[in-house]
Amino acid sequence: MTTARSWLRYEPTDAALRLLFVPHAGAGASSFNRWLGLIPAEIGAVRVQLPGREDAAGQPPLRRVQDAVAGLLPQLAALGDAELALYGHSMGALVAFELARALTAAGTPPRHLFVSGRRAPQLAASRPPIHDLIDDAFAAALADMGAWGAAARSAVFLRYALPLTRADLELSEEYRYGREPRLDCTVTAFYGTGDPVVEARELAAWQELTDGRFTIHEFSGDHLFHQQHRTAIAAIITESLSRARRADDLEEAAP
Repeated sequence: MTTARSWLRYEPTDAALRLLFVPHAGAGASSFNRWLGLIPAEIGAVRVQLPGREDAAGQPPLRRVQDAVAGLLPQLAALGDAELALYGHSMGALVAFELARALTAAGTPPRHLFVSGRRAPQLAASRPPIHDLIDDAFAAALADMGAWGAAARSAVFLRYALPLTRADLELSEEYRYGREPRLDCTVTAFYGTGDPVVEARELAAWQELTDGRFTIHEFSGDHLFHQQHRTAIAAIITESLSRARRADDLEEAAP
C-alpha cells in the first residue's frame, strides 16, 4: 500500500489498465473503499487522496484545480506504463477532467473519462457560491445539498469537515474553464435524478468536450447517488473498459 506522502492509494499490480477514483468535496480515498471489490483485478483501482483529509489531514487542502493537477501528474509515473482511465464525482469530476486534459496535452490521453454529479465545466454555475458563507450558513447549505447526513449533527465531525469542505468548494466554485485542449477519449456521465445540485441538461453538456464517444446513465437518488448505486456504476465502468480492450485486441489481431 502506498504511503500518506503520495496522493495515490493502491495495491501493487501488473494490470495494464489503472482506474483512478477522485472523490467529491470533503471526502477522501476511503469513500471508494467499498468500490474496490467491484473492480476486477485486470483493472487496477487507484484511489486519489488529495491533501487535507484522512491520513493526509496534516497537509493544507488545495484551493485551485490546477494545483491538484500539477500535484497528481508527476505521481502518475509511479504507475509505470499502465494505461489510465479516470472516475470523479462532483468536485472529483472536475479534477479528473482537467487531469485528462493535461494527460492529453502530454501525449498520453486517458482511455476513458467517467464523470458523476457535476455539471459540464464549460457551463456557468446556476447556483450562487457557498464556500465563503459563515459556518452556520455554510453547513445549512451543505445540508440542503444532501451532504454528510447524520454525521452533520456531530460537533467533532464538523470541526474537521467544515474547513476541508470549504476549501474543496472554493477549488470547485472558483474554477474557470479554458477551451483547450479538447479531449478525444470516450466520456461517460452518471446522473442522479433527484440531485439538487445538477440538472440533466448540465450532465448532457459533457458531450461537447470530447471528440470521442459519449454516453449518459441515469440513477435514482440525490447528490451522493453514486454510493447507493456503486455496484451498477462499477459494472458499467468495467464493461466499458473491457469492451474497449476487446476492440483493441481484435484490431491488433486483424491481418
